[in-house]
Amino acid sequence: MDLDPCPSTGNIPINVVIHWDSIGDLSTLPSGMTVHWYPAKGENIIASNMNVYGGREWLYTDVYNAMCLDFNGNVNLAFRSNGTYEDFEVYNIRSTGTYNSFVPQLPGEVTVAEAYPYRLYIDSRKQTIDLEQPLSEDTVTVNFYPKDILREFSFLIYDVKGAEYITRNSGAISGMSGSYFPASGKLAASPSTILFSRVEAIKDGQNSPRWTDTEKALFAAKNPNWNSSDTLTGWTRDWITGKFVTFGPLNAKDHRFRLTVEAINTGNDYYYGAWENTVAGQIDSAMGKKGTPEEQLAWRQRNGGYDIILFNDNRLTVDRSNNTGDGGFLVGIGDWGDIVNVPMPGSTARTGALRAAINTYTTIPDFVINGIHSGGGMSPSLVFNEQYVYKPESGLIWDYAPKKFWPSSGEIDFYAYAPAGIKHLTKGLYNNGGNLNVPPIIGYSMPHKEREEPPPGTGERPSPLIVDDDQEDLLVAVQNRTSPQSNPVPINFRHAFSRVTVKAKTDKDYGNFNIKVTCVDLRNVYAAGKLELKPDGVGGSYSTGIPMEVGDHFRYNGNVTLWTDLDSLSNYRFRLISGAVVIEDQYTALLNSVDGIFVIPQAAGNAAVYVEYDIYSVLPTGGELYLDSRSKLQLLPVGFAFEIGRQYELQLTLDIP
Repeated sequence: MDLDPCPSTGNIPINVVIHWDSIGDLSTLPSGMTVHWYPAKGENIIASNMNVYGGREWLYTDVYNAMCLDFNGNVNLAFRSNGTYEDFEVYNIRSTGTYNSFVPQLPGEVTVAEAYPYRLYIDSRKQTIDLEQPLSEDTVTVNFYPKDILREFSFLIYDVKGAEYITRNSGAISGMSGSYFPASGKLAASPSTILFSRVEAIKDGQNSPRWTDTEKALFAAKNPNWNSSDTLTGWTRDWITGKFVTFGPLNAKDHRFRLTVEAINTGNDYYYGAWENTVAGQIDSAMGKKGTPEEQLAWRQRNGGYDIILFNDNRLTVDRSNNTGDGGFLVGIGDWGDIVNVPMPGSTARTGALRAAINTYTTIPDFVINGIHSGGGMSPSLVFNEQYVYKPESGLIWDYAPKKFWPSSGEIDFYAYAPAGIKHLTKGLYNNGGNLNVPPIIGYSMPHKEREEPPPGTGERPSPLIVDDDQEDLLVAVQNRTSPQSNPVPINFRHAFSRVTVKAKTDKDYGNFNIKVTCVDLRNVYAAGKLELKPDGVGGSYSTGIPMEVGDHFRYNGNVTLWTDLDSLSNYRFRLISGAVVIEDQYTALLNSVDGIFVIPQAAGNAAVYVEYDIYSVLPTGGELYLDSRSKLQLLPVGFAFEIGRQYELQLTLDIP
C-alpha cells in the first residue's frame, strides 16, 4: 500500500495537539510528526504531516481511528500496510555486515540494520474520532502522547586484550524481533540479527578516568572488591562497552541469543568475539516479568549499570598491526563541547551534559589537508598542498592519489578542514606571505540572506544583514608526526564554530495568558573571520590552539575563541519550531533539535538577543483572544564569549507588561 500523504479536502477542522510531557530530553524530538487517519467508510488512509507539537487538518464526515508517529525522521526503518489500522507495520531494513564472514547467521534469521537515531516515537492508542454529526462551528481536538517504542540494551565485556590497537568496532545481536505492529504493540515472531555500531574499546577499563562517581558506585555494588586487583579476575584488563536498540527480544526459550563484537586494528585486520550461553538469561532478566522500562532500569542498577556483562575468556584479543601500508589517514571527529546554559539576564552560566554533533564520521565524505615537512637539515617544504582525501568504500584508511612518501628524517605538521566541498570559505589552507614556519589559516564568511533595500528617496535605512540558514558545520584538525612512519596518520577533527540554541519561559505563571514567540534574533554578532590552525600547546594552563589527540579537548577558560580578523556585524535569525509555541514558567524549546545556528567564535561585545512575541488571553471556552504584541532586546552577559567548539543555550525570560 502507498503511504504517501493524501490531500484531504474535508470541511471539518481537526486540531491536533502532540504532548511531550513525559519526554525528559526535548533535544531528542523529531523535526515533525505524521498522523494517520483511518476512515471507517473510506478506502484510503489520510496522512497528515504535522509540526512536532501538532497542527490542523480538515477531514470528511466519517468515523476515524488515528495513529501518530515519527514517519519521516528515521533511517534504517521502513513501513508497510494493506491499509488497515491493525496491520500497519514498522520494520528494520535488510543489511549485511562483515561479521557474517566470521560468525554466520543463525538458522532462519535475517540480518537487519539498527534503527537510527536510536528512537521512534509513536502513539497508537485506540482512539475513535466520531465526525458523523459534529457541530459546524466546533473544532474537534485530538490529543497524542507519543513514547519511544524502541528498547535500548547496554553491555560490557571485560578481560579484553589489545584495546589500544583497536580503531573501530561494530557488533550484532541475534534473537531480536525486526518488526513491530503499533496498533497491538506486538512483535513479529520471526527472529532477526541486528547490526549496530555504538561499540567502544576502553584501555585499562577499571581505572579509566571516564567513569563518574555514580558509575563507580554501581560497579562497586556488584563488585565489592572493586579496588582489589587480586580478586577481580579480568576486570583490570581492557573493556568493550556498547549499546543497541531493538523493538524487543523474542522468547528466550524458543530462540538463540548471540552477541557478536567485531574489532579492527590500524592495519585493517579483523577480530571478533561471540557470546551465546549467558546472553539470553541476562536479556530476559533485563526485560523483567512485565517488560516495563522500570524493570529494566532496576536490573541495570543491580547489574553494575549494564543490561549484559560478559567475561571475555580469550574470545577477543586484538594484536598490533604488522601492516606498514603505503600511507593514508585515520579519521576521527570529536563531539561538540557541553551545552552551556546562558540565562538572559542574570546568574553565571553553568555547564550541562548534552551533545549535538552535526557533522560526524558518517556524514563527511572527504577533507582537504596540507602537510609541511621541517627539520632534517632542510628548509620547510609542502608535502601535501591542499590535498583531497576521500572516505574509503570499505575498510578504515582514508585514501588519496597520487601517493606521497615519508621523508627520511624530520617531522611533518598536518593541517586539515572538512568537508572538502564546504561552501563559503573565503580562504582555503594558506600561509601568511608564503611562510611555512607558521601554521596555515582558513577564512570563512557566513552566508547572508538577500538584503532588502528601501525605496529610493524615502530616507529609510537598509534592512540589517541577516545570516542565511545555508550554514555548514566546519571541521578542522591539526596533527604532528615524526618522519618516517609506518602507520596511517590519525586526523582528529574538531568543530570550528560555536553552536547556539534558544529556550524561553515567563517570569512567573500568568495562568490566563498565553505567550507565543514569533521571532528571535541574535544581533550584533560577527559573521566572518580567520582561524589559524595552531596546535594545542603541551602543558600550561589553557589551550592556545586546536587539540591533536583523540582524548584531548579545548581547555576552556571563558575566552578560548581562536578566531581573528572578525568582520561583518550581522544578525543571526533562529528558525523557530512554530509561531504557536506557548511559553510558560518552565523553559520551553523554541527550536527543533537540528535547528541551532553556527556562530563565529568571538567575545560577545554588544551582542544581544532580540525577541518578538504575541500575548493572548485564554477564554473560558478554551479559545484565545489576541491582546498585544511585544518585543524585547537583551544584551548578553558582560564578558561573555562564544568559545570554539562549544554549544550554548540562550535562556530568555519574558513578561507581560
